Amino acid sequence: MEVVRLVVLSALFGEYFLSLLAEVLQYRALGQPLPADFRDTFDDAKYVAAQQYARARSLLSASRATFDLLLLLLAWFALRLFERLDVFVRGVFPSDDPWAVVPRGILYWGALAGLATILDLPHAVYSTFVLEARFGFNNTTVRTFIMDRVKGLMLALVLGPPMGAAVLAFFTFAGDAAWLWVWLALTAFQLLLLFIAPACIMPLFISFTPLEDGPLKRAIHEYASQVGFAFGGIFQVDGSTRSNHSNAFFTGFGATKRIALFDTLIAQTTLPELVAILAHEVGHEKRGHIKQSLAFSVLYLFVMLYLVSLFISYTPLFTAFFVSTPSVYVGLLLFQMLFAPLDTFLQIVLSARSRANEFEADRYSVETYKQPEALISGLKKLTRENLSNLTPHPLYVFLHYSHPPVVERIAAIRRHHLEVGGTAPHSGAPRHKKFWLL
Repeated sequence: MEVVRLVVLSALFGEYFLSLLAEVLQYRALGQPLPADFRDTFDDAKYVAAQQYARARSLLSASRATFDLLLLLLAWFALRLFERLDVFVRGVFPSDDPWAVVPRGILYWGALAGLATILDLPHAVYSTFVLEARFGFNNTTVRTFIMDRVKGLMLALVLGPPMGAAVLAFFTFAGDAAWLWVWLALTAFQLLLLFIAPACIMPLFISFTPLEDGPLKRAIHEYASQVGFAFGGIFQVDGSTRSNHSNAFFTGFGATKRIALFDTLIAQTTLPELVAILAHEVGHEKRGHIKQSLAFSVLYLFVMLYLVSLFISYTPLFTAFFVSTPSVYVGLLLFQMLFAPLDTFLQIVLSARSRANEFEADRYSVETYKQPEALISGLKKLTRENLSNLTPHPLYVFLHYSHPPVVERIAAIRRHHLEVGGTAPHSGAPRHKKFWLL
């Protein structure tokens, strides 16, 4: 009992203090001057705003992590919430029928999810209507904010209980192979969502409007034809109704695959810059990064569920959280805390792989679209318009960044362009100064 409790507490506090250290180092790294290569993109006021935005996000992240940790400790030790809630759901469904585990588990998980949503609301309100608004990003109205959460709740109520019931039923009745059946069911569900999400789920939150005929659409079709990239359509997304942040992405598979361009991205970049950025996204597809991510996700789920099968009935785990009666639904929840150290390590590994993929996608854009200057200027504009941090601390990057710092990306683009026989793209930095990675 004490060993398990000590392991979980050590994992929680270790992760918290490591993240806090990264936030402190990230905050202190913001005092650096504007990198020379960005003097043609950032003026002094814009760079000051970017640093202030990074500081505000860092402080919010640290305060949120502290709040979450204190709340968990309160629920665990002072309130004995996991046990009290289990007693409650057993009272609601007191039957001795083994199938009673299904409604009990759904009610147990649903109550905790609902409580977490309520407790997260002040953070979401502050982030959206105070912090993002202060830096000119927020366009979300109160009505849109509320409707997004209502839609999310309805979606959770439609999708959550059936999958939760299947997981609980398998672990209760399928014996030693239960974890394998759950893995197959969740993998099938995940693949199904990839096909139906673009047409049925994402439109609940954002509008996909077919891109109008014109130079941009023709340029995209011409590039896609050149590299043999097949897709179902090009759509403009009304991202500006919620935020001035910009983005572009692919979603779906097969006939549902679509190119989505935020209206903010279209407004902020030139045609060559946008196609160069799009070529980067195509690079993810052509280099197999999307399938690779899906394979990692499926493998990750496989490993996690196998470990779940080893600990789901482990009595010391329940005792460590003051739960008197072991059950499948409580065991699945508590295992996530025991799994935290391995999960943190895996996420760091996956983030490192993601950063490597971003470099590779940049190279693909350079090799196929052959306009490195357009890609560089596009990245600079996105960095400026999103007030991105130009000088992140290496530890913070190592722990949290799925994309390399933009300064490193631009340097890598230049190196690769020279390697394939190009001339050095124009830099905003004075020619007599060296360009250093930060």
